[in-house]
Amino acid sequence: MGERAGRYSRGMAVGRGSAKSGLAKNLVKYGVRYGPMAFEAVKHGREPAQQAIQAALAKRSARKKAVEHTLTVRDGSLLKVIKDGQAVFFVFSGDAIVTTYPPVPQATYPELLRHSDLDRREQAADLAVERPKLIDRLPKRRRR
Repeated sequence: MGERAGRYSRGMAVGRGSAKSGLAKNLVKYGVRYGPMAFEAVKHGREPAQQAIQAALAKRSARKKAVEHTLTVRDGSLLKVIKDGQAVFFVFSGDAIVTTYPPVPQATYPELLRHSDLDRREQAADLAVERPKLIDRLPKRRRR
């Protein structure tokens, strides 16, 4: 009995054995209690979260592609129009529409542009200056 008491007292003095076993015990206890609820929440919440992320990425990539295309055409300009809660970017060369990002049928162009202010188009020169390069945003590196 004395040997046993010594062994337990040494373990408690160090404090590592009891902390690990307590952590494991709590992990199992809460895992059994809340695991099924967490699984259902992740299962039902994953799809809407993925859709929201994909929509945000599609919007960013559409604008990026539209800006790149605007910089390549003569007298290029860019106009943002909202259609059903989604941004559609029109690329113009002069006053002619070149394309849209994301693509929409050409038959819908007049409907989309009916109430738009064409004077609000962003010129290609303004777009080129607008975005600073990544290197401009990085902190200066100090040499030792």
